[in-house]
Amino acid sequence: MAKIFEELEPIFHPRSMALIGASDKPGKVGRMFMDRFLDTGFQTLYPVNPGANEVLGLKAYPSVKDIPGPVDLAFVVLPPKAVLETVRDCVSKGVKGIIINSAGFGETGEGGKEVEREMARIAREGGARIIGPNCVGIYCPSSKLTFPMGPGKDSGSVGVVSQSGSLADHLTLIATHNGIKFSKAVSCGNECDLNAVDFFEYLGEDPETEIIVSYLEGIKDGRKFNHLIRAISKRKPIILWKCGEGEAGIRAAASHTGALAGAAPVWKGVLNGAGIVRVNSLEEILDTLYAFYFQPLPKRNRIGIISGPGGPAVGTTDACLSMGLEVPRLSEETKEKIRKVIPPAGTSFENPVDLSLASIVDKRIFSEVIRTLGREESIDMLLIIGIGGKEFHEIIAATTKDIDKPVAVSFIMPLETVVEDSKMYIESGIPLYSDPLRAAKALAKMAHYSEFRQG
Repeated sequence: MAKIFEELEPIFHPRSMALIGASDKPGKVGRMFMDRFLDTGFQTLYPVNPGANEVLGLKAYPSVKDIPGPVDLAFVVLPPKAVLETVRDCVSKGVKGIIINSAGFGETGEGGKEVEREMARIAREGGARIIGPNCVGIYCPSSKLTFPMGPGKDSGSVGVVSQSGSLADHLTLIATHNGIKFSKAVSCGNECDLNAVDFFEYLGEDPETEIIVSYLEGIKDGRKFNHLIRAISKRKPIILWKCGEGEAGIRAAASHTGALAGAAPVWKGVLNGAGIVRVNSLEEILDTLYAFYFQPLPKRNRIGIISGPGGPAVGTTDACLSMGLEVPRLSEETKEKIRKVIPPAGTSFENPVDLSLASIVDKRIFSEVIRTLGREESIDMLLIIGIGGKEFHEIIAATTKDIDKPVAVSFIMPLETVVEDSKMYIESGIPLYSDPLRAAKALAKMAHYSEFRQG
């Protein structure tokens, strides 16, 4: 087992934690984190505040060195000028993991970077590791560590490595509300000590993590990163949003986390060669994650499209072809089965299958056609374009539960209809999208990754 796994495992699963800068005053960051950790039920929590005897019912200590018991993890929420001395106190106490939420270091210029280097030196010489500064910390449901917005409390199989704290916070909050459960998520911040490569290495070995999602602006050890992601991606999909590739993006990354972003052509070659699932927005991260999380990988890239309205089916077919998917012709046997259940006028027995307005009047038509295409050997995945409502959902859920191919559903309906129905589809493990193009993109990414795994 790699050394980094042994170092990070107790940080992700601490038995005790000191919140340095804890407060009971509303509007303070120290109060927000106190509320979050108390809500998750973190057991051995030590508030540190020299101006208070207790914080929200817990005994407070003037310094981490005054805490009577051992401290595994320190979470620092202090003005930047007080952080360096606090790191010294933590090392003196024997703390092994230090999360620094405070900002105002490397992202501000060379002076801040010098302080970061000194903090890292002190920590490493004392046997401690630092996450941050300028980060929101760790989300690990099994150990009751959480992010500021308070995502779900149940453990799952998705790991997150993000150099943006706010993106990690929003991603985990939105995804947990939509049925995704996480193993671990980490906000790397300025990476004065531990960096994204370290966390990739950890999650690559972590038996609880099956999918990795990441937001990166730059990497400090490109050679090791390249080697790692090639090895990990053969076992676990890596969904990555890489930012900061253009001139303006590189400047933004430097001011955000102090990251060295790097040139786009280099990144493209590295990521494509490693089979990385690339995305370009938070929306696309979520769309792709829903597909990978809820559905099996396709064997190949051949898609079957079933649609009530005909126009969206044609447009979606064009989009699928442009994404490198095949829209194959159906066998004569399959077409004959479809002919028996859909009206002869205004429909199409070919792929895409156009069910016309008849599918709105009789939603059971969808059931028969889905079942038929699910058995078609030339089809590896299904995209269903339909309508909302409980009856349609029940048909989709009942018909697809025994199909061992990825299925995605999209509505040509008002957004509020998609939102209203989304809970039903989440509970059935079926990704639902507000636009067929979004569904097609997610399925295409699954197909391309599957091809990489088999290559």
